[in-house]
Amino acid sequence: MFRKTVWRNTVNDAVSFHQDQALNTTIFLLKTYGPTGFLLREEGEARNFKVCLGDPHTCTCPVFSREQEPCKHICWILLRKFRLPREHEYSFQRGLVERQILEVLHGLHQTRAHRTENDFSAASGTPSQPVTGQEAGSVCRKVIQAQDVCPICQEELLEKKQPVSYCRFGCGNNVHISCMKVWADHQQLSDREETVRCPLCREDFSSLKLLQEQVKNAAKLCTAAEREKPDRHLGVLCNSCCVSPITGKCFKCTVCSYFYLCEDCSKKSCHPKHLFASRIRRREKWRLVTEDVSDDTKGATAKPANHSITPVASDPLPENVLGCLPAIRVRSGSRLLDEGQQCRICLQCFALGQQARTLPCHHKFHVDCVDGILRKSNSCPLDGYVIYSPLTWRTSERKTSPKLASCFSSDCSKQQNNLKDLFIPGVALRAKNIKVTPSHALANSRDIQ
Repeated sequence: MFRKTVWRNTVNDAVSFHQDQALNTTIFLLKTYGPTGFLLREEGEARNFKVCLGDPHTCTCPVFSREQEPCKHICWILLRKFRLPREHEYSFQRGLVERQILEVLHGLHQTRAHRTENDFSAASGTPSQPVTGQEAGSVCRKVIQAQDVCPICQEELLEKKQPVSYCRFGCGNNVHISCMKVWADHQQLSDREETVRCPLCREDFSSLKLLQEQVKNAAKLCTAAEREKPDRHLGVLCNSCCVSPITGKCFKCTVCSYFYLCEDCSKKSCHPKHLFASRIRRREKWRLVTEDVSDDTKGATAKPANHSITPVASDPLPENVLGCLPAIRVRSGSRLLDEGQQCRICLQCFALGQQARTLPCHHKFHVDCVDGILRKSNSCPLDGYVIYSPLTWRTSERKTSPKLASCFSSDCSKQQNNLKDLFIPGVALRAKNIKVTPSHALANSRDIQ
């Protein structure tokens, strides 16, 4: 067997860059041409590209035509579709021979333990979730497992946290609602066709009318905070200049909880006794500061450190604040029962009698799903909105709901109640907001005398 392309032992810079692009871009798989041909469309783009694996790989995109190197579409097929690790020797070659392609198709590149786990799950069968009000002839929805992926965008369902639908008359597998819209648009359904085909089993997925209703309701789950620019650290207040939210590079103390600084204040060494970690996007991991951002060598940010991801001071949400976040019980007629409305942590629909908690960023989750996360983290699991800050604890009384404000001011009310219990013989305690008329004052003075 002769190879048409040169075998590589290491990845070059161009392919490594295209791998980064593939892992950070949402791409939809619209059609397959046998086991090695794929029709792809990038999110936000109108043009489709055809990828064929072979010796060499080919793609119809202009980047491949210009560079003749594996583009992001080829890398996406290898890394996302077939789950090749990016350091695997097959992932950065210009082409693969027939034997190697067969290994990729059958998943022989995976570890034995991982294959055994998948084989066991397939043999035992995936349990199904009963659905209330199920249509006649429809199947039950399969429970989402930890490594289940969307068959269209090839991203893990529980990790991406986007609303899902499921194949109602075929396999029962889960698919992103937004991906199913792209899939349905590509099929170019006529007015006579009322059903959408499943991308996995090719059976009837659901009615087109139901999918359109799910798309409409699922769009309401994306809040304004989620659409904010990623470099705006929502809910974060600088402990020095009190600017909120911090925009751009944000710094956090690795020792002190709830202590943040903006980039300007970090250069002034406002908190020199501890090391700082920084990030630019609010959903990124914190990294220790390495460069000298201040002329003062005593500043905390001037101390050398590596670029590795570092743990910072944990910021759990205080229990009294968690109890003040509004929670409602789902009742009949609630909008949370509409098609497409679901908790974006477990990706399960809301049911009657369940409790749903609303965060300040207006995201709604099951109480059982979100409370455990908030006890370890002080931010929304979707958009990174920081919920609690000690600097805004008192000032938030005027801006929050009466229930939340009453919780925030509970400490002050206890102090006021303690003052009312004080009694000094011969002296009447008066509240500051009570105006005493001169006649009453004169009578009181006579009584004292």
